[in-house]
Amino acid sequence: MRVLFVCTTGGSGRRQLGGAERFLIEMLPALAQQGVDVVAATPDDEVAASLRESGVRWIALGADRRIDLSYARDIRRLVDELRPDVVSAHLLSAAMHVRAGLGVAGRRTPLVVALHNSLWQYREAAESLRQKAAVQANITADLVLRRLRPHATVAVSGFEAEELRMRGRVENVHIITNPLPAKWPRVDDRRSLSPSSPVRVGYLGRIEKEKGADLLSEIASALPDAEFLIAGSGSTPVSNLPNVRLLGRVDSAAFLQEVDCLLVPSRVEAFGRSALEAMSLGVPVVHSGVGGLPEVTRRGDGSLAYQAELTPGAMAAAIERATSSPVSLEQRRRVAREYAEEFSFARCVQSWRELYQSVGYETK
Repeated sequence: MRVLFVCTTGGSGRRQLGGAERFLIEMLPALAQQGVDVVAATPDDEVAASLRESGVRWIALGADRRIDLSYARDIRRLVDELRPDVVSAHLLSAAMHVRAGLGVAGRRTPLVVALHNSLWQYREAAESLRQKAAVQANITADLVLRRLRPHATVAVSGFEAEELRMRGRVENVHIITNPLPAKWPRVDDRRSLSPSSPVRVGYLGRIEKEKGADLLSEIASALPDAEFLIAGSGSTPVSNLPNVRLLGRVDSAAFLQEVDCLLVPSRVEAFGRSALEAMSLGVPVVHSGVGGLPEVTRRGDGSLAYQAELTPGAMAAAIERATSSPVSLEQRRRVAREYAEEFSFARCVQSWRELYQSVGYETK
């Protein structure tokens, strides 16, 4: 089976290394090892470099603007040349251009689309009418193209699936949750889960307002005796406080094993991968409860997960509860092991492989 993966990483005109990009970096080599003939069509960036290093066949392809007709035509030519059994499009830009490129004439080519987020959630989090209108335009275009070119859709959580089914009236939605990384330590490898002194609070992800990064300075100010370690990059400024350290990009596993609590104050979150990674290592998570976060953290409520209102005071109070909880360390280890089993990388690879096989078979 040959699967063509198409993704303009980060969208047209910008680059990022988020959940969808990490999916490509980890999942494509794993599928290739299972006998899938994988071809990746992405811009020449970190994702491409990693895929080439892994031996995955890679072709330079990406959008230069929000609506790029040449990108759609190039996708169509590539499909005609490679004749893949399935085309798998990731993120909105690739999804829209693949659907336009295949059009009506390409209906016989099975298509799977994964947006990796909820457009309606972004619309609700937008601050201005202009921003809301821009997101609404994306929603409208996405729904129109879905009806012109039907396909299977993958949602990363029940929350995202419900948004698609109820708000978009989208059919043929499959839920395949994000997994833990392919190479990931076990909670039992950690020497101790006891909080350090001073308490170390971590933030891991894009430093953007949609992820609640604008609240980090105020939360840190409310807990002057705690040390805040901010890992990631983005455009939202974080105050230069005595108890705040900006680390840039880090190795997620090593970072999480050094913190006593992970803060996830997101306004937009379809899944919550950093929360999953933390809990699988026995690290308590304080989160905003938006989107897919309650779904992901439910198993750890009261032991590894603490939901709070999205205000600096409420988040600070939840951090204090999480790092002084009387929950036994063995209970936290037990819950962490359950997360590691449920969200194993191998299980996710198998789910995607089976979906591609079923979608490809249906058109034979």
